[in-house]
Amino acid sequence: MTHPVLTDTYRYSVERGMQRSFAALAVLLVGSHLGTILPTRERLPVLVLVMSGAFVVFLAVTAVRAWQVRLSPTDSVAAAMLSVVSAFTYSLPAEQVLPMATRSNAMVVAGILAAGYQRTKPAAGICTSLVVVYVLAAVRVDGLGGALLGTWPLLAAPLAAGAVSKVLRQTAAKADGARLAVHEAQVQAAEDEAKRAAHKQFQRTLHDDVASALRAAAVAGVAPAEVRNVCVDAISRAEASPAPPSGEWEDLRARLDHLPEPGGARIIRKWESAVFAPAHVVREVTDAAAELLRNISKHARASNVWITLSSDDSGFTLRIRDDGVGFQTRSVRATSLGLRRSVVGRLAEIGGSADISSQPGQGTTAELRWHRPSGGPARPGYSRMQDMRSAVDDLRQPLAAVCLPYLFSMALPVVRNLDAAPGMNWLAAWYAVMGAATVWLILEARRPPPLWAGVLAAVWTAGGAVAGVLVIPADSLTTFVSWPIGAPGPMLVVLATLWRWPLAVLTLLVEEAVLITLVLRGRFVTEAFTDAAPAITAPVLALAMGLVIANTIARLGGIVLRSAAERTAIATAAAAREARTSLHTSRIADIGAEILPFLRQLAVGDDGLIAAESTRTHARRLEWMARDELHIPGVLDSDLRHRMMDARADGCVVVVQADTDTIDPPEIVRTILAAALSTSPLPKELTLSLSSKDSLVTVNLLCQPNDRARAAAVRTAVPDADLTEYADDAMNVELAVVPAAVS
Repeated sequence: MTHPVLTDTYRYSVERGMQRSFAALAVLLVGSHLGTILPTRERLPVLVLVMSGAFVVFLAVTAVRAWQVRLSPTDSVAAAMLSVVSAFTYSLPAEQVLPMATRSNAMVVAGILAAGYQRTKPAAGICTSLVVVYVLAAVRVDGLGGALLGTWPLLAAPLAAGAVSKVLRQTAAKADGARLAVHEAQVQAAEDEAKRAAHKQFQRTLHDDVASALRAAAVAGVAPAEVRNVCVDAISRAEASPAPPSGEWEDLRARLDHLPEPGGARIIRKWESAVFAPAHVVREVTDAAAELLRNISKHARASNVWITLSSDDSGFTLRIRDDGVGFQTRSVRATSLGLRRSVVGRLAEIGGSADISSQPGQGTTAELRWHRPSGGPARPGYSRMQDMRSAVDDLRQPLAAVCLPYLFSMALPVVRNLDAAPGMNWLAAWYAVMGAATVWLILEARRPPPLWAGVLAAVWTAGGAVAGVLVIPADSLTTFVSWPIGAPGPMLVVLATLWRWPLAVLTLLVEEAVLITLVLRGRFVTEAFTDAAPAITAPVLALAMGLVIANTIARLGGIVLRSAAERTAIATAAAAREARTSLHTSRIADIGAEILPFLRQLAVGDDGLIAAESTRTHARRLEWMARDELHIPGVLDSDLRHRMMDARADGCVVVVQADTDTIDPPEIVRTILAAALSTSPLPKELTLSLSSKDSLVTVNLLCQPNDRARAAAVRTAVPDADLTEYADDAMNVELAVVPAAVS
């Protein structure tokens, strides 16, 4: 690790797992080395003792650095220098004073560090040099054949370390890139959703509060005090920042108590116990109810309004009924923004529903229903395998990198020692089957095989290892003739990774119990029990490395998953908050520049100002502006708004209809309208319609009567539009476009 790595990334998770697995290996080697040296220290040369002590100190220091995730190329250089000195030091005595495995430990450690923490070419150079040095140093004690045989751990360990470190780091980099892409996509989705929510909230405020206040100011006969009150409320609602969903709960009754009574009607309230719901649900339901009461006040001519609230464990139902004139719901729902957006839309967005029924002469009944979620999303639970895959996308790669070099390099001592004792041929066949099974399990690691396959592999591995302990010669514990003892290592790593530790540990215990028992009973030729330590610890080291790698990466992978989820949640909340505020601010700056100052004048104005005809005229003009904005938000600039208001003032009937709700309607709408209003005389009727179907928005403009100059202006401005002229009667323009954002 040559550069600092962020601690909440997959890369760091993998790096920490690898370095801590090396720390565990170093600690085990310290124990194994001391267990071999101390019992025989009296007969060992001083230089060998000094060299062994230096190696133990180096292992201890390196283990601490690895546990702190501080290993670097410098550690590999130091290890290589130490191993070269130790190789020649151990070869000074003419006879073999230490087992072959003990003499090669320093070389193995140096090779692992070089392969794991150097670049490819320097690592290859260091490892090749180590092999050459080992052969030159060991040939004096072991002969050329023995020295060459002793190189297989020096080859297998760096190959495994280099392969696994490369695969894990590459996979981690890909995982970090993929996670960043997911994070950015989630933030963008949250931002888009927040914009849609803010858009809808602003549209409702524009319809429910601002347009209603302008309507009150435009209609003669409304009490000045009432006009002032609705203007104050409209300003407050328009300038308030859009509120995100809240986790707090409120009593719905308290909000309903403050609903304004519709003019000319008496409200009869009926509810019993408190009805609690999330604050944003209470807010939306109350606003929907207020819109229904405004509609009753404007259209129903009702004498009585009954508001009934009932609840149970699943949610609540709010019923608002009046005894007014009623209407045909089928003819109103498609065009009524108050019903479609402010009532039905509001309830749908909070997980509720609204049903409105009415008949002419029979009043109207609205039922607003909301049901509590049935439990909500459970906290995500991550299995160990999921946690590992959070750090390593494909477990086959690291398993292959760890196991296959040892698996195939073991073929050298297997083949070389076929004649070492009766039954070794059968052990070679056992090893071939176990090796094939190991490869198959690795290939199937993407989806772990069934437990029975693991149990069968464990039984075969343990049985063969026990048979090997019984077959190998009595004097073989300190040579590579004892290869069957360490042969289960790759299979133990696979078992520990795919089926957790019990299966692998049980397999190891069976082998270790038989081996230790035979050592204690004198089955093997040893001067002390510690002479058997390298053979006893060989499979333990393999399993320990596998367990540390698997468990550390799994645990840290889980931490990465959770920290990533928390960071994404914070980022999405911030993005959503910024998006809501930004969109609301831009809309207020656009439409509010003309409307809000007028409402402020009325909010503090005297009765004479409110009752003036000029005030009502201006209020009607601004009300049309607000309603145009409801249908085609963001399309009209200041110049085009005033042209449309002037056209209405001159007697042109301007109608804007839309059955689609887009945050950003097609800009072509502005172009078509501007062209249609750019010539004189103005049309007597102008109808703009927007409809959506199959991801397209169809823009339709009908002008009556037709005018050649107007048609020419529209044709020039929008050459792709389908323009039809009906003599002098009318002109129709139609164009289908892809909207910027359809919700």
